[in-house]
Amino acid sequence: MKVLVITSAKEQKLNDNLLNVLSAAKRINGHCDVLILGNADYSSIQELQIVEKIMLFNNVTDTNNLATLLATNLAEIVKKYTHVLISADSYGKDLLPRIAGILDLSQISEVVEIVSPNIFKKPMYAGNILAEVESFEEIKLLTVRTTSFAAYNEVGSAASVEVNDFTPAANDKLSYLSEDMIHNDTIDLAHAELIVTGGRSLGSKEDFDKLIHGLALKLGGAVGASRAAVEAGYASNDCQVGQTGKVVAPKLYVAIGISGAVQHIAGMKDSKTVIAINLDPNAQIFEYADYGLIGDLFDVVPELISKL
Repeated sequence: MKVLVITSAKEQKLNDNLLNVLSAAKRINGHCDVLILGNADYSSIQELQIVEKIMLFNNVTDTNNLATLLATNLAEIVKKYTHVLISADSYGKDLLPRIAGILDLSQISEVVEIVSPNIFKKPMYAGNILAEVESFEEIKLLTVRTTSFAAYNEVGSAASVEVNDFTPAANDKLSYLSEDMIHNDTIDLAHAELIVTGGRSLGSKEDFDKLIHGLALKLGGAVGASRAAVEAGYASNDCQVGQTGKVVAPKLYVAIGISGAVQHIAGMKDSKTVIAINLDPNAQIFEYADYGLIGDLFDVVPELISKL
């Protein structure tokens, strides 16, 4: 078996989820190759026991690191492996399906457990069941839900390094315009140990920023939002937690004005501790909360912020 882990680099830093994907790869084989799309310091993974070879695509930059421009060339590399893994984040969900389409292969998404090299577990029906999927494909393409795997840390001998001079082709129908950082004074949602999430009951973007963002800053956590809050324009898509947003598993999840719809629960149910604040005593979120406070968020949250 030959295992390949694909990761991306941004602003010369490796994706923080890489170590979790390596942990998943370890359950398939004791060694793997790592392909890095972009220029980054790779010293943190070169001495890891599982990493046999590091392939660098340094000519891929933040402006041309786009799945549309990369998929065809990567598909040729993927053909050499039996298993290909990538984080089930927005980047992985964009890139791997394109490679699957080019190679006419099936993809297994959101893998949370590796039973054997051919059998994998993934959530279905908003996380209410775990399906056990067996793949008979010669090449298994997997997106990995990184919150289900601990970060890999076993140290070994230095991996070899191979530099690839591939440069993404230009596409006159596709161009990079800009990228904006949302809440750059708080922690990234995907890797936060504490998340403060707000729902549509905040009423406005101004109150969302003042209360949810304000509390997150005080607690040193990340900002999350329900789908309803995102659709109302209170927060960006990148903040959405749930089945169609990000799946998180922080040590502490604070749900403010969240009703507890099943789609939202699917994205945060693995949180270690959940605190819910809601005016409705019958809100479904209380069924999943370790601690609940029934009260008006416009009274409770400002008081909480003032005391921190």
